[in-house]
Amino acid sequence: MIPGVQMSDDDRHAFLMIAYENISHYYRFPFESFSSSTDEYSVRIGENRFSYDKIFINVQPNEGDDASETFQMNLTLSSHIKIPDLSVIAPGTMGPFSWMPTLQCYHHVLSMKYDVSGTMQDKEDVTAVGYLEKDWGTEFPSIWIWGQANQWQSNVSASLFFSFALIPWYFGFKFPGFLIIFEYNHEFYRFNTYLQSNVHNLEINQTTNEVSFDIYDVLFRYKLHVQTLVNPNENVNGALLYGPRNQRMEKYVKEILGRNIYFDVKLSKLISNDRTMDDDSNDPFVRHGYTEEIIFEERATNIALEINGDIDELKQLFEQTYAHVFPWKFSLIRSLLYYFL
Repeated sequence: MIPGVQMSDDDRHAFLMIAYENISHYYRFPFESFSSSTDEYSVRIGENRFSYDKIFINVQPNEGDDASETFQMNLTLSSHIKIPDLSVIAPGTMGPFSWMPTLQCYHHVLSMKYDVSGTMQDKEDVTAVGYLEKDWGTEFPSIWIWGQANQWQSNVSASLFFSFALIPWYFGFKFPGFLIIFEYNHEFYRFNTYLQSNVHNLEINQTTNEVSFDIYDVLFRYKLHVQTLVNPNENVNGALLYGPRNQRMEKYVKEILGRNIYFDVKLSKLISNDRTMDDDSNDPFVRHGYTEEIIFEERATNIALEINGDIDELKQLFEQTYAHVFPWKFSLIRSLLYYFL
């Protein structure tokens, strides 16, 4: 469920988008029907309401809508897991990037996980798990990968969000950026561009929806491994969503909301011990005496995934930036952090 507003002069309107069983429904509303609060998460589009506590939806297709179903929902939200700010100058999900001008798109995760109860369509006493985020800006990046999960086969409490993108900036300069947050038992592990984290072994296959990567914090204390698992005997479909492009909302964003695709997730603590060096290993960390102490290892179900744009270009830029960054090589920033921490 995505409430929003398109503010360009030639197509100004509010909208509500609902993706359901690999089909998206787009409902248009007058621009004046939209209102929101600057103090808290609270959005209204006509009689439809969205907040931290409540979701109320009552929509039916009208002429000009790209929608074929009527939806009624009255849901209560509770037990939110919110990402704490790092500091005043590094708020929210994007940290100091939140203050950078001219970015195409800004992103913030409002709740990594929350409980849902209420009524949906003709079903009463609905219980579920939710995830809440928002975007604002002029348009999405030209290339991006986005994933989210907070349900696991063993019913453990954990949440994952990741995003890789090609970020345009001043004078035609572009850089590969990423935001990754893993929450486990209310402890947050952040692996982000602005924290000088390091991406290794990024692999993407847009045809098969396979994504895998290793991410390390700047001091190489923690490692997060994420890999999609797709059953080749089962279909993995996605809904085509509307997104901002060319000063209008266009239907071009493929999002997988499927049950036939999974994330295998492993969080480890890296331990350096010269006595465990193995010169014959294919893993450079093992060759340099690193071992892993596993903190979390589970399979996520009911995941969400987007892969859009020229992924080969994005992968190449990440390889150029991070392929040769290792803890045993000199880094001024890492050396200073070791000294002060």
